[in-house]
Amino acid sequence: MNRVKNTVGAMAATVLLGAFSVPAAASTSSDAEAAANPAYRVLKHLDYSGPGKASLRVGYYDRTHDKGFGWNKVKKKHNITKYSAVEYIAKSPNRNRVGNSTTYHMTGYAGKYRCRNGVCTLVKQYKMILSVNEKVQRDGQDKGVITMYCVGVVRCPNWVSTTLAKENRSLAASDEGTVPEEDAPDNSQAPSDEVVDEADLEDENTPMDGGAPADEGDAVDGTETYLSSYQPLADSVSVTAPTTALTASGRERLAASYSPLAWTVPVSATEDRYRYAGSYNRLR
Repeated sequence: MNRVKNTVGAMAATVLLGAFSVPAAASTSSDAEAAANPAYRVLKHLDYSGPGKASLRVGYYDRTHDKGFGWNKVKKKHNITKYSAVEYIAKSPNRNRVGNSTTYHMTGYAGKYRCRNGVCTLVKQYKMILSVNEKVQRDGQDKGVITMYCVGVVRCPNWVSTTLAKENRSLAASDEGTVPEEDAPDNSQAPSDEVVDEADLEDENTPMDGGAPADEGDAVDGTETYLSSYQPLADSVSVTAPTTALTASGRERLAASYSPLAWTVPVSATEDRYRYAGSYNRLR
């Protein structure tokens, strides 16, 4: 009799354990999938001209099918390599909704001037478009950055990222939870549950002039000044145009503005705060 009771008790325990083991297995499977594909992981919350912050997620870029979103697409397809470059455009006051969707486009400009005889002439200008989808995801945050690119070319030249990033005013280093760019995972696999909105399929990177080399105007000879703005840049500026940073060479200058850039500004307003002088008499 005791043997029968023990057998029944063992069978009941087995059934109960089996019932409890199903959710655990499902949870493990879900966790494994999330670990295998980090596309929805947020790398940084960007300052944004729209409501709240814009999420910059790991995303993915499938080069074979030319599909993706987020940091991996921005970096791998369009050669935008700085979070701050993306954030500068995210703060643009030029914010337009795409149809009746939850996707918005922010725009700005990055340009290269060649300076000779006191005048800097615009030799290259790219219109920048950043696409942000505000649709809330399962984690309670927006899908965020879909793509960012230079209109006219697939891959932006390196100086575009540098120019935009130098002029971004965000204190990125203090953003809690930000994943450093060098630690952002590479990902080429789409998440299995991704829903792609039609408004996010637009990616205008076909050269405007099919007969012009993609790198025309991108050559560097040391006389360049790089500027960015939320409005189209002027065709020429004085060599004393506003500057906020110098490259290592000391000859390439970077500047940006939330309004059209001034043609000239006093040198004292743009140079370093310190001056060095030598004299045979006591300095005053």
